[in-house]
Amino acid sequence: MAWVITIVLLAWPAVEIAAFIEVARWVGLLGAVAGIVLSGLAGIALLRIQGLATARRVQAQLALGQMPVAALFDGACLAVAGLLLLLPGFVSDLFALAILLPPVRHLLRTALAGRLRPVAGGDAPGTTRVIEGEWEVVVGEEEKRPADHPPRRRLN
Repeated sequence: MAWVITIVLLAWPAVEIAAFIEVARWVGLLGAVAGIVLSGLAGIALLRIQGLATARRVQAQLALGQMPVAALFDGACLAVAGLLLLLPGFVSDLFALAILLPPVRHLLRTALAGRLRPVAGGDAPGTTRVIEGEWEVVVGEEEKRPADHPPRRRLN
């Protein structure tokens, strides 16, 4: 698996450069550079706007007592899309635009949910675990007192 990541990281810049050259042939060098700059600005705006919107959705779902799994996943996808838009290159922009589409995010969420497994030994939702035991308060030589009780003075 590590070699696949290494190959992708090494090939990615070459693919981005080739795509930039092709786009520059179609629209000219100035148009290609403008496209890169505009996509970076769009990434900054997306990260700012969607980050706040995701935080509001998460808060609203938590206030209703619901787990905001879908909202958090969508927020993570939007953050990845924003970061991909910030990267200079048209291929990364295409991936970012794909991630921005809600049906694509839904497909990603369902594909990843099928691969995740619940942690073994966890309690079922809505149940309470009670652990019974005995305890005893042990007070040492240097007893800690609350701030409103001054320490006692020892007479020798």
